[in-house]
Amino acid sequence: MDTKLKKSKPFTAWICFFLGVSIITGLLISVFITLGHSRGNWDVLQDPFIDYRESIAFKQRTADYYGQLFSLAAASSSYGASYIDATINSLDDEGINLKYYAVNKKNNFLVQNITSKPSSLSDSGKMPALPAGYNYFWYFDGQKLREIDHGKVIDIKRLDSVYPRELLDYSFNRAPAGDYSDVQVLLAVRDNLVKNPYAYSKYYGDQQFLSIIGWICIGLLVLGLLLLVFAIINRPSKREYDRKLASWMGRMWLEVKLLLSLLFLVPWGIFGIRLFPGWGDNWFNRVLGIAWVVCIIIACLWWFYLILIDLIVNRQKFFTHNLLNSFLSWYRKHEKRYPWQNSMLKRAYMLVGAEAVLAIISVVFLLAASGSGGLALLPALLIAGAGIYLIYRYLKRYDETISDLGSLMDHIELIKNGDMTTKLEIAEDADIYPAVQNLNSIQEGMDIAVTEMMKSERMKIDLISNVSHDLKTPLTSIISYVDLLNKEDGLPEHVNDYIKILAQKSEHLKNLIQDLFDLSKASSNNLPLDMEKIDLPRLVKQTLADMEEPIAASGLVFRVNTPDEPVYITSDGKKLYRILENLIMNALKYSLAGSRVFIDLIVDRNEVTVTIKNTANYEMTFEEDEILQRFVRGDKSRSSEGSGLGLSIAQTFTEICGGSFSVKIDGDLFKVELRFKTESAN
Repeated sequence: MDTKLKKSKPFTAWICFFLGVSIITGLLISVFITLGHSRGNWDVLQDPFIDYRESIAFKQRTADYYGQLFSLAAASSSYGASYIDATINSLDDEGINLKYYAVNKKNNFLVQNITSKPSSLSDSGKMPALPAGYNYFWYFDGQKLREIDHGKVIDIKRLDSVYPRELLDYSFNRAPAGDYSDVQVLLAVRDNLVKNPYAYSKYYGDQQFLSIIGWICIGLLVLGLLLLVFAIINRPSKREYDRKLASWMGRMWLEVKLLLSLLFLVPWGIFGIRLFPGWGDNWFNRVLGIAWVVCIIIACLWWFYLILIDLIVNRQKFFTHNLLNSFLSWYRKHEKRYPWQNSMLKRAYMLVGAEAVLAIISVVFLLAASGSGGLALLPALLIAGAGIYLIYRYLKRYDETISDLGSLMDHIELIKNGDMTTKLEIAEDADIYPAVQNLNSIQEGMDIAVTEMMKSERMKIDLISNVSHDLKTPLTSIISYVDLLNKEDGLPEHVNDYIKILAQKSEHLKNLIQDLFDLSKASSNNLPLDMEKIDLPRLVKQTLADMEEPIAASGLVFRVNTPDEPVYITSDGKKLYRILENLIMNALKYSLAGSRVFIDLIVDRNEVTVTIKNTANYEMTFEEDEILQRFVRGDKSRSSEGSGLGLSIAQTFTEICGGSFSVKIDGDLFKVELRFKTESAN
């Protein structure tokens, strides 16, 4: 229930705002219309709150009746019998509320509803005697018009004075100019107005209407103010519903909004005040007429209010959501059914075709304008403007597409450089949006694959490190006990042979575990480095000197070519020694018997290259990258001792020491190159 109330609150706040503004606006418009019909007489607004006989409405009604009666008496010969009968019937509709007497002695015209002629009517200048209950009357004796209330003359004016012409309005104007000395007119109104059961009494109807309309207006004003106050208190909810209305209005094309706005505005511009109705015969008709005008004005007001909130909320979309843009959007969706390059070509062809058609139509209108006095010039200009706008839209779209293609090329460059996280963002309606989305998906897939690969690699390194570390402790014990057994005397010969084999294999296992441990630490960047300036030729010679015994036992001939002067590099001496040792040991294991091993150290500007070449004692059927993988050995038969980690360790150590490592194979020639940046002697 609370959720439903919360959802309905914006609508309730807006409806209160709508009703409050409509009621107050309607009352204000009604006041202005009433003032307009009363020629700006503000006293008319007091009519609902004062005695009816003192109101402007009563005086206007009396003036209207008196004007009709006087017009008949003064110019009876100018009217037909039907008009005279209609006027008399209108007066008789008042029943006993109205007593009248009109005579024109010149043409013997006489109309009356007084049963007996008042005695004083024949005596000019005297007040007539009327039946009881008729103390208010207008009397014209041929010279002057008198307004009498309970024997008191309210105002005495000559016929051509201002007063009668304001009150009698058009009715007096019907009387032709001339001598009215033979005319006598009396119009008396009953003190207590009553309803005529046989016809409609306008006096009684006006009195009844005015007795309630004032309080109705006050009630509506209070209600409107209360509704408006409620809407002001709930402004956020009202604004929320404004946004919903703006969203609804935003779906309407701009051309439809302009057309509807013109439909609201044009009638006012063409007809103007003629849309305002006349007063009518009674107050009910007057209210209907005023209500009609109020409804039209309020409808215009709320329509333009909707236009205003649409403009405020939707801003640029208010102008861009039009027929042309909708057609272009539809055409872009149509384009998506074709390959991108075909859709771009079709777009260009469509532009050329549309421009040709618009140009032809524009020329036709221009030719027609020369023979029609320029009436067709405006359509020609509008069509030409549409053609120019199409070219502008095409060029703008083309510029956006080129810009998006540039962003796409830059993003591809980022991916090539290893950036797998930055996504390319472009507008959804862009021509290359699908391609960008595909590229982002590929980038995301690559990022996931690399992340998973890195995770797997870290797990493998951690496993090797942990296993290597855990194997060291039992292996150390084994080596220690084998050493103790080797020192025992009196053991049989075959037992001593077993002990030697154990010592040899345990030492090999120790080296293998150490290689695994070092390789895992190097791969995880956890290997500590002690970078220093090193004389590389001296380190090469020192490594060869330390390995003199296995070199001599191998029967291989080493050819060493190093500069006599020092060549300095910045590296970790211990790791570099391990690299050279592994490479020389690799040459000793896999070189052809009796062949030569070449070690060259060449300096080229600021770079030094260490090359170790040997002839393999087996057929090398592998690729350069393959032999650098861990646990891979070139000798597929694995007849020689080795773990398959020597070259992998050498490569890893070289790279973390600041150098580069490469392997080249040419037939049976196996060559390893190490490259380092040289340092100055200072």
